Amino acid sequence: MGRESLADRFFEKYREEKKGSHTWLILYDFKEVKPSTRFWENLKRLQEKSVESTLVQYSVLMTGDERVAKAAADLVMYYGGDVVKFRGELVP
Repeated sequence: MGRESLADRFFEKYREEKKGSHTWLILYDFKEVKPSTRFWENLKRLQEKSVESTLVQYSVLMTGDERVAKAAADLVMYYGGDVVKFRGELVP
């Protein structure tokens, strides 16, 4: 069996929690350091855990799943970035 990815490991911490009904924006920045390709690979894995997750731009993830939001914030911090989470309501 292969190794578990960081995305899977971080998501597993929140798997039993409710998905929630809010829209989450995860804003992140890597000051003076460029994130590794593994960061981007793991972020993509997290996005795939919810059809409601999308990368708005290189430093903003939007998701309708609170578990993905928490795991993404953990991932950013693991790679040494700064992160801010916003909870809101998507208005059509």
